[in-house]
Amino acid sequence: MSTPPDLLPSGPVATLLLAAWVLLALWWLVAMERRRSPGSSLFPGHLYPLLPLVVVGLWALSAAWPPALQRFFTVALLMALWMWGLLTAVWLVGTALRNHSLMDIAYPLAPWAALVAGWLALGADHSGHTLLLLGCATVWSWRLSGYLGMRYLPHGEEARYAKWRQRGGESWWWWSYFQIYATQGVIVWIWTWPMALALGTAGPPSAWAWLGLAACVVGFVFEAGGDWQMHRFRTNPAMKGRVMDQGLWAWCRHPNYFGEAMTWLGYGLFALAAPWGWLGLPAVLMVFWFMNRGSALSMTERYMVKTKPGYADYMARTPAFFPRPPVARRDPPQA
Repeated sequence: MSTPPDLLPSGPVATLLLAAWVLLALWWLVAMERRRSPGSSLFPGHLYPLLPLVVVGLWALSAAWPPALQRFFTVALLMALWMWGLLTAVWLVGTALRNHSLMDIAYPLAPWAALVAGWLALGADHSGHTLLLLGCATVWSWRLSGYLGMRYLPHGEEARYAKWRQRGGESWWWWSYFQIYATQGVIVWIWTWPMALALGTAGPPSAWAWLGLAACVVGFVFEAGGDWQMHRFRTNPAMKGRVMDQGLWAWCRHPNYFGEAMTWLGYGLFALAAPWGWLGLPAVLMVFWFMNRGSALSMTERYMVKTKPGYADYMARTPAFFPRPPVARRDPPQA
């Protein structure tokens, strides 16, 4: 599959876009440095503004590289432009409504829109491999976005963002763009690299595509099933104050996070059918690290231990991330 030469903007438009990101990156870096606590690490936050510029540089050098690598860098940058535009629009709406929970709702839609944009730009290939990839991404994206929309929209801004707003003061209106939208946008863009690689494969589904589908199905069962079970638990008055340790939540404490990681593993397996598809594996590893270690799990669980009796026992008998068959509850000894 060849890459159309006009896939990316060129001439003055390309110069304007590059200059805009350079200015945003400089602003972002300076603002982060001013807010950085003494002794805190520069990694990885200070890399996020620079990474798109590194990829632009690699793309500029890719003319001498194999066509598959040229196509990957081109499609990855095209997907970045779409995600940048979409998340900037969401930031404007979130700022106007004073509700940046919209980022959580847009999170699954941004990579889906970028994937569709890349697919259309490459000629809208209708092969089995590509349609299977698009189907998996569509089901995951719209299901998760719809669920998060029903969860957050009726209740106003989510507590985490409301706390950041309070701490941000008068500069929050512009700092929210970097802290929420730009940071998460760059992270999720890295996660989409397997998608960009997978778009380089046309033809019937390969063994890698079927393995990718299997991983996405497992991910859907854990994420959608976990969300549904937790929704029923939270809306049941009889469960108030209790620990959710039933169903998938008996297999691990965060089945939705495990399911999310398995879905992105599926996209990585799709990519392995393409030349240079192994380049997407570091992005998959980053997803697993982020879902298991790099997110707010530890902070959430410290809060749960303090506020919910029985949560410490739940932690002792249930793994945090990777599921295993349930262990029986340990009842306290009788007097």
